[in-house]
Amino acid sequence: MRLSTNLFYSQNETNISEANSRLYKLQQQLSTGKKLQQPSDDPLATTQIMKFDRVIARTEQFRENISVSERRLSYEETTVASVVTSLQRVQEIAIRGNSGAMSDNDRQILASELDGILDHVKGLLNTQDAQGEYMFAGYRGDTEPYVLNAGGTAYEYQGDSGERFLDIGENSTIQSTDPGSAIFGDSTDNVLNQILDLKTALESGTDPSAASQGVNGWYENIVSQQAQLGSRLRVLEDQEWNLTDLQTFTESTRSLFADTDYYEAISQLSLESTALQAAYQSFGKVQQMSLFNYVG
Repeated sequence: MRLSTNLFYSQNETNISEANSRLYKLQQQLSTGKKLQQPSDDPLATTQIMKFDRVIARTEQFRENISVSERRLSYEETTVASVVTSLQRVQEIAIRGNSGAMSDNDRQILASELDGILDHVKGLLNTQDAQGEYMFAGYRGDTEPYVLNAGGTAYEYQGDSGERFLDIGENSTIQSTDPGSAIFGDSTDNVLNQILDLKTALESGTDPSAASQGVNGWYENIVSQQAQLGSRLRVLEDQEWNLTDLQTFTESTRSLFADTDYYEAISQLSLESTALQAAYQSFGKVQQMSLFNYVG
């Protein structure tokens, strides 16, 4: 009898200890909101959580790159659109200036208007971003890209051909900047010089046809670049949706491994509390037992 009582006593001690351990674990899960308090609680789940964390971190970086690219390209697109609007007016002036009915005074008035447009377009091509860098200077962001040469006869490009790319997904990149030379031309030939040539032709009374054709050519090129900017922005928008879905799915799946299911934990806590109470009651009965209970 003593052996059976001691065995029962020992078993109850074990049951109480295990119940207390389970109860403490559940209380920790409820207080922290985390299923696992340390990696050893579930090594396999910990490994999965770490994988999910890497995916989430990578996805967040891609989304940040998309945000940066959208800001840059949207600003660039707005600037290019303003240049296109100005060139449409230049084309109208070229058509009027090529009319034989125009007097010298009329041509001078048109040339004066072109002078203002030229300054405006130059300002657009030398636009700076929020960080103070010249948007169309390539990698030379601290250098004003388009400047009038010392003789005042032509505009020169001072930037380079650098293009910036950012990762927006696994094995997916986007061009987030464009050098001015790719859109508006370089020192050899650029849209500013075509406007300047048209202005000079009107002032001197010479045939503006060549300059007018040059303006038309640059207009077509810039409109084409504007369309490419729009395409890139649509790619970014689509990719943002894809990454949002991926991150939502990954975070939800991670939560199944890492986060406390409060309904389940509270239910389990109630069961464990009942089991612990029963173990204590059983233990109390064992303590009250004595050899005389059995002899009598």
